[in-house]
This record gives sequence, structure tokens and C-alpha cells, in this order.
Amino acid sequence: MFLKKIYNFFSSFSIRLRLSLLFVVIFGATTILFNMFLFKMMIDTLQQDFDDALFNYSVDVSEGIEIGVKGDLSFPPLRLDHGKILPFPLGTALIQVRHSSGAVLARVGNFGEFNPPYKKDFERIWAGEEATYRTIEHIRNIPSAEADSYRLISFPLDNAAKPQLLLQIAVPMTLLETQISQRLTLLQVGIPVVLLIATLGGLFLSARALKPLNNMINTAKEIKASELSQRVPIPNANDEIKKLALTLNEMLDRIQQAFHSQERFVADASHQLLTPLTIMRGELELLQKSEKRDTEQFIKSALQEVDNLSGIVQEMLLLSRVDAGIGALNMQDLALDDLVFEVLPRCEKLASSKGIKLKLNILNENDNGDERKLIRGDNDLLQNLITNVIENAIKYSPNDEVVSVTVIWKQDVSALVVDDNGPGIPEDQLPYIFDRFSRGSNIETRVKGFGLGLAIAQKIAILHNAKLTAQNHLGHGARFSFEIKNI
Repeated sequence: MFLKKIYNFFSSFSIRLRLSLLFVVIFGATTILFNMFLFKMMIDTLQQDFDDALFNYSVDVSEGIEIGVKGDLSFPPLRLDHGKILPFPLGTALIQVRHSSGAVLARVGNFGEFNPPYKKDFERIWAGEEATYRTIEHIRNIPSAEADSYRLISFPLDNAAKPQLLLQIAVPMTLLETQISQRLTLLQVGIPVVLLIATLGGLFLSARALKPLNNMINTAKEIKASELSQRVPIPNANDEIKKLALTLNEMLDRIQQAFHSQERFVADASHQLLTPLTIMRGELELLQKSEKRDTEQFIKSALQEVDNLSGIVQEMLLLSRVDAGIGALNMQDLALDDLVFEVLPRCEKLASSKGIKLKLNILNENDNGDERKLIRGDNDLLQNLITNVIENAIKYSPNDEVVSVTVIWKQDVSALVVDDNGPGIPEDQLPYIFDRFSRGSNIETRVKGFGLGLAIAQKIAILHNAKLTAQNHLGHGARFSFEIKNI
């Protein structure tokens, strides 16, 4: 719950601020961890250098100690190289020689009540260590202590297998503490300054990076339905923002095309609906003025125009269903030849009225000779597509001709090819043959229809990820081909 509140809190920030904060958090965490690692390595290195200098100092001191024949000890003046640079002041070192029994045999320096530990040091040296080190932090017993902590080295004096004498030297860690303190202060001040600079830099860079996006937002706000020709600016950098701008412009192209298509559709639909209504109005006016009032002829004509209106409305409703998209489909496994068998009897009436024969062919082009394969689609819509294509061929074919319907089984697709012997499609109208209210050849004005059938068929094909194409024969007539993938 707490993490969710934090997430919701940060989600309320702008993307610029969130990017900057994310950058600072990642950069800050990485910087802090890296500096902690470096700081630890630095302390270890300084400590090692300090211990090495202390060891060398112990060796120099041990060389100045003389052990008599009877084991008596004396401390003559130390023979030290005063030009040597040490990380501690020589005059403040506390030096003592201790026996394994615990007796302090000799001391140099003001120890006061300070009694360095020694038992574990003997044990470690007896175990084979060359010298032992420890940091003494509780130094209240050392009079006039020079630092907050002392470093104690225990160094064997005799060369026996189990040394009995230890040289113990305690020196103040003033220089080491100062170096560590200075570096720690530098990190404590430097890291916040670096993070502040990183924050300001992140805000600046994110503002520069998001500037093209803000320009796109401002331009998109100005685009209205009446000004769909405007496009968002495309940045020069070849990045995701440029891809977004190109995608938005492509979307605006589609929206503009859809708006223009809808405007043409409304205008054409209004014209198509207005024609039968105008005819009916004219006949009503004639009937009103006529003395004989031939109602039978009027009713016959009115019914014909009502049928035309019903046909237009039904096709427009079907077109709206197709425009609703894949969600409106009732998908099922089907066989293309079965669909054709169901459609042909409905097309026979129109073909018989013109003396046209429907010729059905089924070809198997599978390389391995397999039987037909099923397709997946909406049964009603696919039947409507096949009906529209076949009826279109019948309408534009002369009387007493043949319309060929061929079903082809292929390895990957099932195909339907419809050939007619009509006038063909004018080359200038071929690209628009599947547009709404397109009527094909202008010379065939006697052909009844509303120009919606092929548009609906093309929409159905697109919804099924299929392909519906039209082309002319070399001689005369047109060919419509429909291909849909097998399952």
C-alpha cells in the first residue's frame, strides 16, 4: 500500500520531472556506491601505508635494542634516520618491551595508566605471524593523547621459535585520521553538489529532448476537423520521437482520408436516397392532378421505389456492420466451395432474366493432391461478398452470355475467380472500382444498382485479411479474384 502511494505520487509528476528524478536516482545511487567503494579502498590503502611505515619504524627500533648475554635489556640512543618521513610524529610514540609472562621490561614514553594488550598478540606471533596490529580507540588512560586513536604494533625481538619478548609501539593516527576526515568531508560536500548539478542538467537535457514532443502537442491541439491537412512537425533526429511524429502524421492521413470518404459517402448516399424520393413525390403530384387517378400504376411504381430505398438502406446497414470491424464478425470454419454452392441458386434468378448461364469450375492446384482446405470467416458476410461479385458480373454481361465461376484449391489459399463478358472496366475507373457508389462503365447506365456492392465486398475481404482484386481481360470482359488464407 505504501509503495502504491509513492507510485501514485510520482505518477502525478510531469514526464520531464520523472525522467530527471529517475536519472538522478540512478546516477546518485551509482555515484554513492562507487564512491563508497573507492573510499573503502582508499582507507585500506592509507591504513596499509601507515602499517608499513610503522613496521619499518619497529624494525629500526628493534635494531637499536641490545639484549645482553644474561638477557638484560638496555635502550641506548636510537639510531634512526631522522630524514625519514613517517605518517606519525616520532616524539609521541610509546615504546615498551614485554615478556610473555606479562612483565614490562622497559618503556619509553609517558604511558600513564595505559596498558596495551599482549596475550593474543603472543599467540598470533607464535602461530607464525610476522607482527600484529590493532587500533586502540579507548585512549582515556594515555596522558596528553595526540589523536583520537592509536595504532599498536607488536613485533618479536628474539629469534626463537617461540619468541618470549615483544616490542610494542603505539603511535597516534593523527595524519591518517586527518586524511580520512578530509576525504570524507570532500565526499559529503561533493556528492550533493554533483547530484544538484546532475538534477539541473537532467532537467535541462530532458527539456531539450522533450521539446519536439511539446511542439507536436501544441500542433496537435491546433488541428481541427476543418483543418485536417495540418501535420505535426518532424524532428531531425532519427529517434523514437521522430517515429512517433511520423506515426501521428500517418494516422492523420488516414483520419483525413476517412473524413473525406465519409463526406463523399454522405453526399452520395443523400443523392441515392433522394432519387427515389423525388420520383415518388413527382408521381404523387401527378396522381393529385390526374382526374383518372390511376392508383394501380402509382402503387406499382411506388413499391418499386420503396424497394430501391430498402435496398439502399439494407446495404448501408451491412456496410456499417462491416465498418464496425472484426468485433462484429461471427467467425467459424468454412469451405469456400460450400459457400459458392449456397450462393449460386440465389444468383440464378438474375442470370435467367438475362439468359446468362453460370458455369462452375473447381480446380485443385495442391502440389501433393490434398483435398480442399477450410477457411475461417463470417458465413453471412462471405456469402454477401460472393453474391455481390457474381451479380456484378451478371449485371454487366450482355444477354445470353456465360459467367464463369471458378473455385481453386491451393496449398496456402482458397481462391474464387469470376469472369464475365461485359464491356470491362475503363482504365481510369479501375482504381476506384471498389469505392462506395462507384458504378463502373458509364455506358452501362441501364444496369440497376446503387454502387455499394463492390465496396461492401472489398470491406469484407479486408476484414478477413483476404484480397479482392479486379482486372480486365485482354479481349473483353472483367475478372474479379478473391483469395483467402487456409487454416
